Amino acid sequence: MNVNWYPGHMKKTKDLILENLKIVDIVIEILDARIPISSKNPDI
Repeated sequence: MNVNWYPGHMKKTKDLILENLKIVDIVIEILDARIPISSKNPDI
């Protein structure tokens, strides 16, 4: 049985973020201070 762990709403949101990155001048990424490496999104 193939389980899809990447739901459609996550793909839609990622696509919207990547599309909007083209029109912004600065991005502020907020990380959890307790686990900064684990809370970083490598796709952004």
